[in-house]
Amino acid sequence: MHTRKITCFAILFCLSSSVFAQEKVDLSTVEKIKTEEKDRSKIMDIAFHLTDGSGSRLTISPGFTRAANYAVDKLKEWGLSNVKLDPWGEFGKGWEIQKSYVAMSAPYYKSLIAIPKAWTSGSNGLQNAEVIVISAKDSMELQKYKGRLAGKVLLLDRSDAYNQSFKADAKRFTDEDLDKMATSKPAVTGVTDSAAIQRRREQMAAFRSANAVGVLVKAMAKAEGAVAILSASTRGHDGTLFVQGGGGFKANDPENFLDVVLANEDYMTLLRLAKSGVPVKLEMDIKTKFISNNLETGTIS
Repeated sequence: MHTRKITCFAILFCLSSSVFAQEKVDLSTVEKIKTEEKDRSKIMDIAFHLTDGSGSRLTISPGFTRAANYAVDKLKEWGLSNVKLDPWGEFGKGWEIQKSYVAMSAPYYKSLIAIPKAWTSGSNGLQNAEVIVISAKDSMELQKYKGRLAGKVLLLDRSDAYNQSFKADAKRFTDEDLDKMATSKPAVTGVTDSAAIQRRREQMAAFRSANAVGVLVKAMAKAEGAVAILSASTRGHDGTLFVQGGGGFKANDPENFLDVVLANEDYMTLLRLAKSGVPVKLEMDIKTKFISNNLETGTIS
C-alpha cells in the first residue's frame, strides 16, 4: 500500500512537471511571436506595396498587375515554390485613369472634386464646354433636348435636398445605449406597415424611372456628340465620392459615354447656378485607357 502511494505521487509529480514545462515552452513561443510582430513585422511594408505602391487595383488594370506581380515576387523571395497567378477565365476590358482635370471656368473659376466612372471614355483632350440642365421624367420629355446636346456637358436636374450632417464620424456607445441593445427584442414577423411598403414601392419606381431616363440621356448625348454627363451620389458628403462603373466592361461591349461623378456640394453649386439662368462652363481634360486582356493563362503583363 505504501509503495502504491509513492508510485502515484511520482506519476503526479512527473505529469505536473511536464505540464509546467509545456507552459514555459508555450510562453516562450508566444514571446517569440510578439517579438516578431513588434520588431520585425513586414505587414505595413506589404500593405504599402499592395495599396499606395500599386495604386488603384481595378481588374486587369496596371495597378492590379503591379499588386499581383508584387505578391508573386514576394512569395518567391520567401522561399515558396510553384508560385503563380491562377487562371480563372476571361474577364473583359481593363481600364485606368491617366489624367483627370475638371473645373468650372464660368461664371468664375472653381476647382471641382470629380472622378470619371470606371470603364468610361475620355474627353478627347481639353474641352471648355457649356453646361446644360436636363429636366426630363421620361422619354417624351427628353425629346425637347434633341439636337441641343452637341459639345455640351449634361447636368441632370435633382430635387432631393442635401442634408448636412453634424454627427461625428465615430461614436462611443453609452451605458444606456448598451442596455437598450441587451434588452432589445427581434421585430415581430408577419406585421406589415402598408404605408412603409407603399413608400418603398414609390422610391423603387422613382429609381427605376430615373435610371431609365439616364440610359436614354447617355445614348442621345453620345449620338449628338456631347462632351460628358455629370453624376453625384446622395450618400456622398463633405467632399466624399462614391464612384462605380459607368457601363459594361465585356470585350464586345461598346465604349461607354464619359460619366463624371462630382462631389455632392460641387454638383449642387453647378445646378443652382445653371437653373438661375447664369451661363456655366466647365474645363475638362480626362484621359482614360482600356486594356484588352484575359486571365485564361493566369499571366498578367
